[in-house]
Amino acid sequence: MKKFVIGLSFIFAFSGITVAQRPVFKTGKEIVKVMLDGKRMHGDWRVAPEINPDILETTSEKIVFISDVDTFSITLDEWKSEEFDILTLQGDTSHVLVKRSALNPFENPDPEFIKRPQSGMMTREQAKFDIDALVYALTQIHIDIFSECRQEDFFRAVNKAVESLPDSVSSVDLYRCLAPVVAMIGDGHTNLGFPFKSVFTKDLKRLPVFFEVLTDRSVVCTACIDSLIPSGAKILGVNGIKTDALLDTMLLFVSGERPHFKLSRVDGVFSALLQILYPADSYTVEYLPQGMKKPLVHTFPAATYDEIMSRIPLKDSQKRSSAYSFTVDSINNVAVMDFRSFSNPSMMKHFADSMFTTLRNKGIGNLIIDLRNNGGGNSIVGDILLRYISPKPFVQMDKVMVKITPLTMKLQRDGVVMKPFKFVDIKENGYENPLTDKEGHYNGKVYLLTSNHTFSSAAAFSWTFKECGIGKVIGEETGGMNVCYGDILSYRLPVSKLSCSISYKRFWGLHADEKDIHGTIPDIAVPSSEAMNAVMKLVRKSNRKRK
Repeated sequence: MKKFVIGLSFIFAFSGITVAQRPVFKTGKEIVKVMLDGKRMHGDWRVAPEINPDILETTSEKIVFISDVDTFSITLDEWKSEEFDILTLQGDTSHVLVKRSALNPFENPDPEFIKRPQSGMMTREQAKFDIDALVYALTQIHIDIFSECRQEDFFRAVNKAVESLPDSVSSVDLYRCLAPVVAMIGDGHTNLGFPFKSVFTKDLKRLPVFFEVLTDRSVVCTACIDSLIPSGAKILGVNGIKTDALLDTMLLFVSGERPHFKLSRVDGVFSALLQILYPADSYTVEYLPQGMKKPLVHTFPAATYDEIMSRIPLKDSQKRSSAYSFTVDSINNVAVMDFRSFSNPSMMKHFADSMFTTLRNKGIGNLIIDLRNNGGGNSIVGDILLRYISPKPFVQMDKVMVKITPLTMKLQRDGVVMKPFKFVDIKENGYENPLTDKEGHYNGKVYLLTSNHTFSSAAAFSWTFKECGIGKVIGEETGGMNVCYGDILSYRLPVSKLSCSISYKRFWGLHADEKDIHGTIPDIAVPSSEAMNAVMKLVRKSNRKRK
């Protein structure tokens, strides 16, 4: 046997292969002292040759073994390990493995643990880890997840989600049990994102009808394969399930401060939720065409997306609208600004200057700003526009609270945490000043159109518009509130990679009362579909008075 070992050594030496040698730490005693980041480990370390390897698990970065005759120091990054041997004076050898885990595994999870099996499914333990990680992220990022939901109800729902996990879990399974938990928070900006890529694969066969969910709980057809259901037809049910029942189930998966806010969220995921909650090989749709009194029924075989799109004619109305545009009606002495998104501040500067220059040059005395289909965006865009039309100094949000934790800083790639919260209370000397007449301030009449689909920065603009007395607001109460959460950080669950948007700020609109939270209330309340007709009556009436 000895000759065989010598022969192997000769072969390794000849071929240039080296055998890794573990470092050796010597001790004359059975008990050695261990220092973890400068602090002595409780109980010290007993040399145990019978255990192979003898494992020390720690979250410390610097580990030092100290005996009566030797010192051995190790520095480890999180989730790294190092091996060495302890050699006693009696000639015994103890193989030691030091493993460093993360101090906070939710922010730095074990790379090996989060690897999915080849099947792509998660183990139950991995799914449970994702749930724990999401709860951790919510508590570390959100200002107050219990402002609308009781703690016991929330954590009871979390426990129920964990208990419902099978042994093998897909991302879609996890979404199904977690999305309703996140929705309980009641903040329209905090939602678990739907796993579209996991569900809507190229080969997936689905219902070949597209829908729009309205804030009155109506669901209408927007497009259908071969136009078998006419656009605008009211959907009454799918596969024997009434539309109201479908909506009641889907509303559990989305968050929002008001019913119309939540319905707008469902509008964006109606077909997706239908697919994962009520999958089928064929779909029987009950519908009511416009102008008809008797419902009709049609059964569709499920079809792939490519097949559906090849059999749906594109309409001009499906072309993407720009973020903002305006038209001038010289006959009625009015301009209409179609405002779809609060995006691109630099573009708004050029747009606003061009629009108001045109209105001045043409002597247009009325401006209608249409925010009925504006979901928000960057509030700086609103500041730029407000400077042209506000009669007084303004600020859209006069109070802001910001949550500051190591996780919010990490997600923003920001610096060191100095305090847990930042509260900004803006006084009048910090307000934005409107432009002067020389700078281009618009002094004509301004009207604002709003709807239940006016959200976020668009809702803040609407609130400031009314609070500053800029003009009349016509339409519906805005979907966004005068006191609300906003500005989101995106947290990706470690294993499933599901993405959750989480608010880390709270905003108070100008002079808003926290005890009276609501959207912008219109001066003239009409259904949003009738708002343009209503405002044009006001414009014509104003024109007659001028004459």
